[in-house]
Amino acid sequence: MLRNTSSMGRIIWIAIALLVFGYTLWPGGPAFAAYGAIAWDRGSGKYGVSWNQPTEQRAVEVALGECGSTGCKIVGRVGPAMCGALATTGDGKHAGAAWRKDREAARLAALRNCEKDKAGECVVRTTDCNK
Repeated sequence: MLRNTSSMGRIIWIAIALLVFGYTLWPGGPAFAAYGAIAWDRGSGKYGVSWNQPTEQRAVEVALGECGSTGCKIVGRVGPAMCGALATTGDGKHAGAAWRKDREAARLAALRNCEKDKAGECVVRTTDCNK
């Protein structure tokens, strides 16, 4: 009887280990949503960005903090699985932001948006993608 109990205990521990291992592989809750934001200050030309933040509000806070100027405004909110870009003129006084499903499309759209002002040559300052 003692030997049977030992085998039963071993089986229980194996079952527990398999359950724990299986639980770590199971997609148990909503997927991690990643948000981004782009902030820009027309007066100073400063900008700030954030990527892969847990909430939209946190993305805004990080971008504004990175921008570091009281005149910074959010010019783009980038959702989960999206890419964003900011292009500005050399002096930073004219800008264009965009967000698309891939980085290159966001980059090109930001350049086009910046060039609408016809204020000079625009350069992409930042581009990235959220998870």
